[in-house]
Amino acid sequence: MKFKIITITEIFLVLIFSSIVSASENVTREMAIQAINESEQIMIQMQENNFSVNYINDTLMQARQVFTQAVYAQILRNEINSTDPEKREATAALVLIKWQNITYADVLVYTENIKTRRDTAYLLLDKISIAENNLDEITSGTKEIFSQAQLAFYEERYNDTEKLLSEFNTAVESEKIASSTLFGLKIGAMNFFQRYWIYIIIFFIFFGVIAYFIDKGLRIKLLKNKIKKKKAEEKVLLDLMKKTQEERFKENKISGLVYNIRMKKYEEKLQEIKQELPVLEENLKKFKNKRDVNKPVKKKI
Repeated sequence: MKFKIITITEIFLVLIFSSIVSASENVTREMAIQAINESEQIMIQMQENNFSVNYINDTLMQARQVFTQAVYAQILRNEINSTDPEKREATAALVLIKWQNITYADVLVYTENIKTRRDTAYLLLDKISIAENNLDEITSGTKEIFSQAQLAFYEERYNDTEKLLSEFNTAVESEKIASSTLFGLKIGAMNFFQRYWIYIIIFFIFFGVIAYFIDKGLRIKLLKNKIKKKKAEEKVLLDLMKKTQEERFKENKISGLVYNIRMKKYEEKLQEIKQELPVLEENLKKFKNKRDVNKPVKKKI
């Protein structure tokens, strides 16, 4: 039983190999020429539509080269009638090549590659056109991805183009979801305000009144602290002036020059305080008067 299975498997593989070899042998010179001509038309058509065709041009050159090698290989295999000069030419051309298995089917490998390249180019162009419709609704960062995809396409880096377009579409979807979420939050906020607008207004009025009185209280406290500080500085300066006078005239510890410098400095500082104190006290008086006006008046019974 095991022997039969192995035999059947071998026969199956032989049949597949035979079909492949047969298909290769069935590709004639005329079919190869036709495939090359079709590839030339593909390149012309793509050039007319402003596609870059460097890759296709190189592949077409390789197809023509393989076609010539296939012709020479036929000559060396004596599959076609040829003269001695033609045989010598074929031998010289294929001296470094394993020509025994070269056939016209090898040409089709390149021409089919050209067709695939064409199909890929048009498919990517359609994807770019579709993606372009989203440019007005996206951020500059996502637009940059699209620009990179366009550049890759025109440079014939089709794999990079496919990846960048995929990245672009993912970014667009993310932005749409974020935009939709933000829109939903706006609608929710509007509905909330429409339902509770009176309570919201009352809250802000109450909060504003509280903030007003807190601010006024803080201002009054700040003014009181400043006045207190200035008066303390004034007292300190008067004490320093008194002490300096004693050191000069009673104890004779300092010279007249030092005395004059100190006294001048103290007097200037004292003058500044005397100018600032009335202003601060007046501002405090105004704030207190406003607060007293806003207080309810108690009626005498």
